[in-house]
Amino acid sequence: MAQLSNYQNVMVGVDGSKQAKRAVQKAIVVAKRNQAALYIVSVLNVSELTSLGKARFGFGAVDPGVLDDFKHNMDQLVAKYRDAAVQAGLKHVEIHVTFGNSKLELAKNLPQLLGADLIVLGATGANVVERMMMGSNASYVVTNAAVDVLIVRTDLDNQQIKVF
Repeated sequence: MAQLSNYQNVMVGVDGSKQAKRAVQKAIVVAKRNQAALYIVSVLNVSELTSLGKARFGFGAVDPGVLDDFKHNMDQLVAKYRDAAVQAGLKHVEIHVTFGNSKLELAKNLPQLLGADLIVLGATGANVVERMMMGSNASYVVTNAAVDVLIVRTDLDNQQIKVF
């Protein structure tokens, strides 16, 4: 049986969901086991935020202050994840919060920029209607990434996560 090579640069995508939190936990374990760098990334999709604003308020533009607040909240969340990774013993942990097309950024641009050789994502943060309308980020990344992708469906004890 061929031996698998160690991952050197693990990238985990987060969106504030419970699934993403579990993905971070697993990514920390994988990075620690492989003595790898960990990159915790979040992509804020402006077009989705604009659609949310249109649905809620009847207009297409999102106030820049709202975007700043949203980014600030995500910055705080990924910083908390970074602190947990450092406390777990990881030596190289970076965080990146950016705006863009989350599918494209997670599947192609960020892995290339960061030199990721493994992408870790939660199974899905989207509900059934969102997956039917636009597909999930996870399914897009699995289909289009040039590196290995780990989709987290279990907890740290490898027990199935109850979705309901």
